[in-house]
Amino acid sequence: MEQVVVAAAAESRRRTSVIATSLIAVALIVVSIVFAANTPWYFVFKMLHVGAAVVWVGGGLFITICAVLAELARDDDQLLQIGHWAETVAGRVFPVMSFVVLGFGIAMTSNGDIPYNQFWIIFGLVAWALSAATGILFLGPESKRLNKAAAEHGPQAPEVQARLRRILLVVRVDVALMFLIVFDMVAKPFSY
Repeated sequence: MEQVVVAAAAESRRRTSVIATSLIAVALIVVSIVFAANTPWYFVFKMLHVGAAVVWVGGGLFITICAVLAELARDDDQLLQIGHWAETVAGRVFPVMSFVVLGFGIAMTSNGDIPYNQFWIIFGLVAWALSAATGILFLGPESKRLNKAAAEHGPQAPEVQARLRRILLVVRVDVALMFLIVFDMVAKPFSY
């Protein structure tokens, strides 16, 4: 009987969470459309470009911070759980967000008649390509290999630990690169 009550309470919390999240998402979309409807296209593109960058960069930073904290705590199980979430969520969301960032950056540049021969744009495009390629060609596939190896050999296996450390190093470099892109986009170095 107690298990039924606990399961019903958990289901109720899940339903409440889904409803609340859905309402918040609808409100965000409605307000964003209202903002966009009263704004020049350049700023609409900028809003979407920055919003996608927040998800991409912020998500990468969050995963990195969680991984560093788990690493400092010497919690390999937690590190593997973070690796699982990186594969499950980041592997699906970050590539999409990186292309949304690129697409709306190009739209913004074209709409604003901004020439592509400026250092900050060239740096941003090259760094974007490096970061996107890192995520798509290395982090995604390597996270899958890590999770497969952990399931087969256990979290303490040398292969698992080596893959985990390699991923953590690459993620740190990638997050630093993404922040350099943000700083570049804001400061527009060598443009004045």
